[in-house]
Amino acid sequence: MPEQPSSQDIAHGEVAAGVHPRACRSTPAPGSELDAPDPEALRIGLSYVLHEPSFSSTVLAHVRAVLAGYQRACRALRALARLDDEELLTRIVVRDEDAIDRLQREASPSVLSLQLGASPLLARVLALVSPTGAAEPVIRWLDRPLERTPSHSIPAFRTELRLALPPEDGSAPWLAVVVFRPGWTSLLLDVVPLGGDDVVAYLGRALERVLREYTDQWWARERWWDRPAEEVYPELREGTR
Repeated sequence: MPEQPSSQDIAHGEVAAGVHPRACRSTPAPGSELDAPDPEALRIGLSYVLHEPSFSSTVLAHVRAVLAGYQRACRALRALARLDDEELLTRIVVRDEDAIDRLQREASPSVLSLQLGASPLLARVLALVSPTGAAEPVIRWLDRPLERTPSHSIPAFRTELRLALPPEDGSAPWLAVVVFRPGWTSLLLDVVPLGGDDVVAYLGRALERVLREYTDQWWARERWWDRPAEEVYPELREGTR
């Protein structure tokens, strides 16, 4: 079997086409950073999202694309963050107006999110699309470092992944992401309700959808799986021999 490239190869060598991810800031304000993706976490995560062996040409091509897209996202984020609220509002497209209406009617909305697309602008975008006086959503991030946050197993992609799921606070949570639209000059707000008796199951299905739809804007930093997909799915093992 050919020698497989290491994570350093992915980050610095031929696999990444010379792209070295560096953290960027959308504005000078603290907390408005778009953290650089980790190539190793990204490679393993994409093997599940794409259902391909982690060192397949398909996965490695997507790693290269995400790392290159991250640099473009940094520039786009800075440009959008400099806009005043009135102008930024004209750059926002809402995927599901009914879901936004339901979210706005909640007294204390609880929103889950992850490092995807223009995540540093999520709080501002949610505020801009909300009517005056609406409750400000509490955003909890699923991809905080697992060594500092209790992790939970979430069923998704026909297996389980580990997430920094916050403790339940009695409210029905939502999953919300804001991603760049084609051209990198406007944003798409995607809000998914996680209602029902089994929030964890709803969350798993919602994560599957957003990661498959916005794969090229997933700035993965944490390893949600301990092993690559070819060590979990029997149908992928044959291609790694």
